Amino acid sequence: MANFSFDVWLPKASGASIVIGILLWWTGTQVVTISEIATSLSSIPFAVILLIEALDKFADVSGIYNKLLPQNTTNHLLKSVVIGVIAFVAVLYGILGTISLSLGSIAAPALVAAGICAVYILAPETGDDELLLFAWLGATFATLGTNISLIPSIPGIIG
Repeated sequence: MANFSFDVWLPKASGASIVIGILLWWTGTQVVTISEIATSLSSIPFAVILLIEALDKFADVSGIYNKLLPQNTTNHLLKSVVIGVIAFVAVLYGILGTISLSLGSIAAPALVAAGICAVYILAPETGDDELLLFAWLGATFATLGTNISLIPSIPGIIG
């Protein structure tokens, strides 16, 4: 824990908590079932889950925030939040695209599953465990593997 920095942990923890709160609040305003969320989560290709796990491990273990923000940077907290928001939006956009390619549409359950993946990378101290992989395996078992794929489908390529 020699690389622990409260200046990095606090904005990541606050941001992840706020986003989870917004996601749960928004999900409560929609007609979304756990089954639909499990279907959306299980439709994410295995290679994408491994990529997200690798990104999360890199973000948490390498201290990327400290490398992107020099020690003499003023307003370190604000810049950490900006980097976190950019990473969150990029992952959310990428996962929504992957889910829409797999399921054919973007609906509330797909947004919830993509939000879970994006928050997972944003949340602090998740790089030590493969929590998203376990959630994906659970969702895949729950849906009896009906949506399992190894790599994302690419429109126009048969197979």
